[in-house]
Amino acid sequence: MSIDETDSKTQILNIAVKLFSFHGYKETSIREISKAAGVNVSMISYYFGGKDGILRDIVINVTEGFTSILGQFELKDMDVTMIVLKRFFEFLESNRPQIKILFSELGKGSAYLVPVREKITELQFKLGNLILGRSKSNNSPEFTRKLKIMTDILLGMILSDYIFDFSSFQDDIHKEEKKLWREERIEMLIKILKQLSGLDSGELTFESIF
Repeated sequence: MSIDETDSKTQILNIAVKLFSFHGYKETSIREISKAAGVNVSMISYYFGGKDGILRDIVINVTEGFTSILGQFELKDMDVTMIVLKRFFEFLESNRPQIKILFSELGKGSAYLVPVREKITELQFKLGNLILGRSKSNNSPEFTRKLKIMTDILLGMILSDYIFDFSSFQDDIHKEEKKLWREERIEMLIKILKQLSGLDSGELTFESIF
């Protein structure tokens, strides 16, 4: 693929990310993408085969980074966990529109979304096993239920702003102020997770919740 072709394909993807994130995948037409990207519809068909092909490329690109970082979590090593957690938040911030698109499409069963669901499930499983291994009530259905609810809530707390893009509501805030707002959100999330999880004391227990 030539440099011009690469540039055209990248331009189409970048425009599609903006439109899908702002309007939604279903509500965005191929003609809107072609007009905003300054290319004809046939070029989009040539590169991607259609709108679903554009979405697939966007999702695959962000999924590779997303799953790579999730795979680095080592919950038995608190120092590594905190480093990777901060890296994870920074990745989410730098790919905010793509993450919003990813999670808006996550429940639709496409094969290219399976790795993300698998990594999230794996993270919940690792966390659950770590907590269950330290609990005397690890065979209790009530405990298992609470554990699943807890991990769902924690993931929701981490990902909610990227799914709903709450920070975009602050349109009156200066760009630099918004950057600080997002950086402080990361620091606050890490503090909350450390307090809830027991990481402050060097152990991952979640005793304050259970």
